[in-house]
Amino acid sequence: MNGMMEQMMDGMWTWMMIGWGLGVLVLLAIVAAGVYLGVRAARGLGDRDALGPEDAARGLLDRRLAAGEIGTEEYYERESALRGARS
Repeated sequence: MNGMMEQMMDGMWTWMMIGWGLGVLVLLAIVAAGVYLGVRAARGLGDRDALGPEDAARGLLDRRLAAGEIGTEEYYERESALRGARS
């Protein structure tokens, strides 16, 4: 009877270890997905994917004006051209 009990306990320990191992793998997958999504959100890739080409061009134009690469006159000329392209 004692030998049968040991075999049963060995089997339970085996399944318990398999369960813990799978649980750890699932937890690691969730953490990895969270890190990936966090980095993606921090970089703004999620927003960029949703923008159309005109919105992306407008954003570039805004950044160039803010950086002083273009003046306000050139900014408004190009913005007008972008609005004309939308129509």
